[in-house]
Amino acid sequence: MQRRRVIAMGTLLGLGIAPCLAADEVAHIVMGSMLEQQSSYAYRWLRLIYTEAFRQLNVTMTIRTFPAARASAEAIAGNVDGELARGYDYGAMQSVLIRVAEAPLVASDVAYTRDPDLRLSNGWESLRGTSYRVDFRFGYPVVQQRLAAVLPAGAFAGVLNAELGLRKLVIGRSDLYIDAAEIVEPMLASAEFRNAGIRQAGLMERLPVYAYLNRKHEKLALRLAAVIKKMRDSGEIEQLRLQAQKE
Repeated sequence: MQRRRVIAMGTLLGLGIAPCLAADEVAHIVMGSMLEQQSSYAYRWLRLIYTEAFRQLNVTMTIRTFPAARASAEAIAGNVDGELARGYDYGAMQSVLIRVAEAPLVASDVAYTRDPDLRLSNGWESLRGTSYRVDFRFGYPVVQQRLAAVLPAGAFAGVLNAELGLRKLVIGRSDLYIDAAEIVEPMLASAEFRNAGIRQAGLMERLPVYAYLNRKHEKLALRLAAVIKKMRDSGEIEQLRLQAQKE
């Protein structure tokens, strides 16, 4: 029987037909990313981390960038194999994707404002009982959930992307814009927003950032988590952070 299997494999190769991978194996992964600027520091760092992590698993990776809500929809629909950067609670908000158990980095959700007197010193609870007009980015269900717990309906709204959120601050159509600092800070250094008077009003929450994979890649998720842990413990992720800063 073994000899027959060897002969059959040789026949396939001789015909130029590659044998199929086992059901739990994958050679290439397409990951969705909601990070808007491919040149941003956060994007570069995550790209470096997961390119190397998948390389150690003999898997190549392609990243497709989408607005946050679209990234979620594409992953849940199975049009991409997963997402690069979501919070822990995201796993409980859908049933299609599974969380890779190790987080390579921690991100900061920050409230931004142009009001020089506005200070938020107690995270999300700082918003309770206020009348601030608050924007957040569509596709962040965790942020939306946090806001719904402390503000009445109608006091907060979603915007398509961080650029629109910052522009609404500039023209006075909102009081606060909440998003990941790793996304907003590079934008505040751009020509459009450098002198706009936008500043941090307060840190809302610091969250580990996890990759998520489609459930069909469950075994790969376990292997990927082990590689991420090894990279973090060895200092390799920190080295990649320094590399990302230089790019």
